[in-house]
Amino acid sequence: MKPRYLIGGLIIVGGLTYLIYGAMQEAVVYFVTPTELRSETTPPDRFLRIGGMVLPGSLQKDLGRRTFRFRITDGQQSIAVHFQGVPPDLFSEGKGAVVEGRLGGDGVFMASTVMAKHAEEYSPHRDGEDPAEQRSFVPARPTGG
Repeated sequence: MKPRYLIGGLIIVGGLTYLIYGAMQEAVVYFVTPTELRSETTPPDRFLRIGGMVLPGSLQKDLGRRTFRFRITDGQQSIAVHFQGVPPDLFSEGKGAVVEGRLGGDGVFMASTVMAKHAEEYSPHRDGEDPAEQRSFVPARPTGG
């Protein structure tokens, strides 16, 4: 085998490795708690997932505009969240939730997706119930921008 083919092959493999690695780094969505988010400097354009509990008494709904404002807490810190869309049926105060989106310059997290988490205990469905409703996370997508 000629050395120039070997060198050319190594350059191609190296370039492909670099492109794949770069694409994977952009696709990674970090999961943080409100305490972790407050303790680090986060650029406003970084896409994140924040998990915690919906703080009781913080949920404000405008059903006409389909906007929801609430706070997510990990028991130590909390962060204000704004979501426009239709949240999942299991979403409510005092329940677990994971939100995806970006942190605004004003410190409010602009969620593009809300996922609600139900209780961890398993109980079989009763007659007439839909077993699909027993999923751990039910994502909601925004309805408009």
